[in-house]
Amino acid sequence: MMNRLLSTSVLGLLLATALAAQVRVEAPKEAAGADLAKAIVAMRHVTPADFSQEEREAKAKEIDAAWKTLIAAGKPAAELIKAEFAKIDAAKEKDDYFKLGASVVLWQIGGLDEAPTIAEIWSGDVALDLNYNYVFPLAMEAARTQDPRALPMLVACLKDKKGQFFTTSHFMNLKWPLTAKFVWAAYGPKGLPALAGLLESSQDGPTREFAAMWLAECQYVPGLAAIRKIAREGQGEARQGAVRALGVYGHPEDYAFLVEGLKSKDPREAFEFAYAIYEYEDLRAAAHLIPLLDSDDGKLRLEVAQCLVYFKTPEAIEALHRYSTAAKAADERNGAAQSVAVMLKAMNLTWDQYAAKPREEKERLLAPLRLAEEGQYGLKQGDRTLTHEELLKAAEEWKKNGRISGGTYEWVKDRHALAASTPADIDLWLEVKAKVCLRVSDECMPEMQVIDGLVLRLGRSRYRKVVGLCDKVEPVSAAAPAPAVKAPTAAQAK
Repeated sequence: MMNRLLSTSVLGLLLATALAAQVRVEAPKEAAGADLAKAIVAMRHVTPADFSQEEREAKAKEIDAAWKTLIAAGKPAAELIKAEFAKIDAAKEKDDYFKLGASVVLWQIGGLDEAPTIAEIWSGDVALDLNYNYVFPLAMEAARTQDPRALPMLVACLKDKKGQFFTTSHFMNLKWPLTAKFVWAAYGPKGLPALAGLLESSQDGPTREFAAMWLAECQYVPGLAAIRKIAREGQGEARQGAVRALGVYGHPEDYAFLVEGLKSKDPREAFEFAYAIYEYEDLRAAAHLIPLLDSDDGKLRLEVAQCLVYFKTPEAIEALHRYSTAAKAADERNGAAQSVAVMLKAMNLTWDQYAAKPREEKERLLAPLRLAEEGQYGLKQGDRTLTHEELLKAAEEWKKNGRISGGTYEWVKDRHALAASTPADIDLWLEVKAKVCLRVSDECMPEMQVIDGLVLRLGRSRYRKVVGLCDKVEPVSAAAPAPAVKAPTAAQAK
């Protein structure tokens, strides 16, 4: 595989730079006698399938030496690489391995000064997933600068949904959308206006799909109007992302649209609306989900069953109990039966005992189970108070340490943080997340999820009475229309 072929010392240093330390590749001060043309040739026309293991190791050493030669030469090497790009395009030739590897070399030579060229290469007819172990670390290194000059590179990455990045230190294989989430999380809240502009200016489906999903996760209200339009009038991946995004925003004005979408004759489309309904957290939707348990589409049935387990209304539990014997697939019957059994155990009841109770009593018994997860966000009697001033100090420490665990404020839990925060602090939390995500590991992801939960609740508190699972999503007050989205600059949209 190409990723194995090119796991050389230079690439190893690059990965370390992008994922942990801020270390540049150390190259000799002088590349005396370096043959730049020969270095370019060594990087061209590399096809991993054509190499034996022995040849692969030899080629890796040759490419390693070529990279060092070019990096040491600096600007002249950068100009030679760009000239080679032009030759490839003029000849209508395909050499994606070269373009991806040479992009890394360009960055090592010129950093952000070479961002326009790298963005142009990545935006063109190049398969980024061919060697995503080049693309992802480089995108992370660009994102962590939080410099507007890096934005075209980050936007160019959004066209790809196939690339995967494997980090050996944590044995974690990152796939889309996590790859894109890490990159845009690292750039921080300053990237949100550019993404919102892409909803209208971009014609690329995956780009608009991710933009909608990420804006919702960051509770960026200025993007809501454009997302609603795509959800109603758009097509394909962009519409899928927009529908899901409306569920995450959870705005009172979108309930009727999301419920109506469950009636779609296309099970793939109905699935997207069921996904959104789960995120939206309005218990009224359970009645609209139950009929979909009879769908011929297994993926849709599974999503609906998960929604009903989460909602835990009396009608949902009864539907799951019926499904535990009537489902078309054995694994679905077993899954429904286990879910019901867990809830009955929590209530210390048998099914017959539960079924004999009036609806009001069933509701009283189920409510504590349904709201168990929300308990982590409510302050407890005798809790230590985190002031807003302390929150600001804590945020600076968390950003410096790249983690929200340990340190002076180790005692701070979700509930303390939420009580000390206001919607005006959403950007602050996104800035903390921008530092936490640089660890790119399975251990940082739970911390990112904690921040996501806080941002969701802070964002929703601006327009709905109950920010989590509730009987009915209702507005705090008359909701103002979402601000219009400004189109991005040419540099942002490129």
